[in-house]
Amino acid sequence: MKAQELKEKAKNSSAVAFHQFVLLQKDHQQDLFCFYEGNDNGYYYPRIKEYYKGIHHPIKCGNKKSVLFMYKAVKEKYPDRKCSFFIDNDFDEPLRNVEIYETPCYSIENFYTSKDFIADILKNEFGLSEVDEAYDKALALFTSNQEEFHEKSLLFNAWYASLKGKANENKCSTNVSLNCSIPKEFVIVKIGSITGDYQFNDLLSKFPKAIKITEDEVLNKVNEFKERDLRKILRGKFEIEFIYTFLKYLIDDANEDDKRTVIKQKTKFRIDKAQILSQLSQYAETPVCLIDYHY
Repeated sequence: MKAQELKEKAKNSSAVAFHQFVLLQKDHQQDLFCFYEGNDNGYYYPRIKEYYKGIHHPIKCGNKKSVLFMYKAVKEKYPDRKCSFFIDNDFDEPLRNVEIYETPCYSIENFYTSKDFIADILKNEFGLSEVDEAYDKALALFTSNQEEFHEKSLLFNAWYASLKGKANENKCSTNVSLNCSIPKEFVIVKIGSITGDYQFNDLLSKFPKAIKITEDEVLNKVNEFKERDLRKILRGKFEIEFIYTFLKYLIDDANEDDKRTVIKQKTKFRIDKAQILSQLSQYAETPVCLIDYHY
C-alpha cells in the first residue's frame, strides 16, 4: 500500500472513530472511553475490565496516528469526558504524556513472547506440567529457536529502526511499508531450522525507495539492541508471527501419529492467527505501568 493510501486510510479511520465517540458520549457521559490502535482491544479490554470497575467503551482507531488524532480532537472538543488512549511505542521516541498509555516495549505483541507465556500455554492448553519431559523439551525448543530467530532478524530490525529514527528526525516518511513477517528472501522461519542470509546491501536492493541510511548507522543500532532484551524491543508483528509459527508447530507435532517428536499426546488446542491477541490474551504479560495508568 502506498504512503498516500495509508494516509487516506488513517484519515478515514479517525473520522469513523470520532463519529462513533460523538454518538456514544451523548448517552454515556459518565463512562470511560478507550481508544486503541487497530485490534489492540483484544489485549487491553480484559485488563481494563479487571482494573476499572465502571463501564467502559472500546473504540478502535486505525493506527497510532489515529489514536493521537483522537486524543487532540477529544481533548479540544470534549475536555470533560473520561477517556484513555493506548498506543504502541514502535521505534519512536517516547511521548512521555501521562494521559496516553504507551507500551514499554515495541508493541502489545511483545507481551506475548516470553518463556512464561509459552509455559502457561503448555500447562493450560496442552495439559503438561513441570514433571513432564515434553514440557521441558518444548520450552528448550522454544528458547533455542527464539534466540536463533532474533539473531537472524536483528539486522532487519536495526535497519528499520534506523529508518524510523531518521524519518522522525527529518519529519518525513520512511517510504517503507512492512508486512507481518520479514521477507522470506531474508529470513525463513521453520522450527528447528531458522535460516537467514542477507546483508545491508540486500536491504537497499529490496527497498530502493527507502530514505537514505548508512551501514554504520544500522550497525550501531545492532550493537545498541544487543545490550537489551530483544524479545521486547524488536518489531512486535515479527515476534508474534514467530510465536504463532512455534505454537502451530507444537499442535501439528502433537497431532501427527508418525511424528510426535515433542508432545506425545494429541491436542484439541487450535490457534487462529487473526484472533491470536484475544485468543491468548489471558497468558500475555501485564506490565505494572499499565496497571498504574489512569482510567
